[in-house]
Parts: sequence; structure tokens; C-alpha cells
Amino acid sequence: MSVAQIFDQTSFGSVKVISLSRNGGLSNAPFNSLNLADYVGDEAAAVRANLALVTELAGASGIAVMSATHGNKVNVVSSLGLAPSGDGLVTRESNLGLLALTADCVGFALTDSVSGVIAVGHAGWRGVLANVMQSVVDTFVLSGGKLAQTKAVIGPAICGSCYEVPSDRVSQFSEHPAAILDETHLDLRSGVRSVLTKQIDSIYEFPGCTQESENLFSYRKASGQPTGRGGLVIAISAS
Repeated sequence: MSVAQIFDQTSFGSVKVISLSRNGGLSNAPFNSLNLADYVGDEAAAVRANLALVTELAGASGIAVMSATHGNKVNVVSSLGLAPSGDGLVTRESNLGLLALTADCVGFALTDSVSGVIAVGHAGWRGVLANVMQSVVDTFVLSGGKLAQTKAVIGPAICGSCYEVPSDRVSQFSEHPAAILDETHLDLRSGVRSVLTKQIDSIYEFPGCTQESENLFSYRKASGQPTGRGGLVIAISAS
């Protein structure tokens, strides 16, 4: 029997936030084994089974899965399954998990457990440039979240030292200088953090570089070969 493995986790009252390991699922190589994406070439039955494992792990009755586009669109959702295209999800539904799929990009989550609002976001380099972080915060607030009592979580991602990019890409980040490590490296987690810390006092970060850790999926580490997607899941339990 497979048991989905946790890379890291934290909780705030009835809210769980879990960073998922790549291990403990039912997918075969090269997606081994807790692949949660249905668009990378994995068997559909394995992905469905893995999502069911993660739903149970999060203590939810269903899970809404982000369909990322590397932009800043945010969707308010109330039902399980593949969400409309966008890079943020917000809900007030108890027992509905929200899943941001990642393989090097930054997954982040917000929770106001008092008001019962949760959110997840997905930020790659394009998302940081588009400030998807602020879009998620804005929709979270419009949905009833109060920033004074909000907790944020930033998941594992490729670290700045490993994320080498062309210098002309780095130059695009003049309005997001926190994301610039040097002239050829970007630190996406710092870019996400810099926006969240201006508005949210309590931020928890899961350590870990996706390229360096054998327990996390990494698009870069796969070097163009097929690989799975892990991610960050948040759920608020009604029990």
C-alpha cells in the first residue's frame, strides 16, 4: 500500500499546509512516484490515485488542482477537480484542499483560519514579474481574509544559487530587485517573500531546493526529460 510522503508541513488551528515529497505514490519512472500532474505523460489512473492519497493526507474530502499558466490570474473555487486556468486559488469551503503544482517554481499559501479563507499561489519567474503574489493577496482579502490575522507559507523551490538564467532575464527584474541574486541568478523565493512580508507579519518557510533534493521533483534536474510535479497543498477541516 502506498502512503504519500510529506516533505514538510505546518498547521494553524484547523488548517494544514503540506509540502509534498516526490515519494510514496503509484506512478512509475520517470514520474516516480507521487506525481500529481496529468499533463506530463504519466498514466491517468496513477495521477488520480496519487491525488486521492494527497487528499486524504490533507484531511480533505476533495481537492481543487491548479492549472497554472505562469501569469497572475486567481480563481475563487468551491468544487474539486481541475480548476480554471490561473496561478492562484482561493476558497472558503471547509474540507476542500487547494493544490499548487510545482517542480522548481514557488508554491505559496495564505490562511486566515479565523475567517475561514485559504489560498495557494504558483510563482515562476514570469509569475514573479507579473506579481501573482499580490493578485493572490488581493483576491484573498476580497474573499474575506484579514491580513492582520493571516499566516503565509512559502514552499520549497529552486534556490538562487542553482537558478542560473540569461542576464537579459535578470535585467527584467528591476521592479523586483529582491529576486535578483546576481547578474545571472534569480532567487524566486526572495521575490515572493518580498511582496508577502510587506503585508503579512507571520510567514513560515519550508526549506529545500528542488534541484538539490532527491525528495522533490525538479524540471531543471530532469534536463528536458519527462518528470512529475509535486506541490503545496492547503486545506481547512470542518471537523
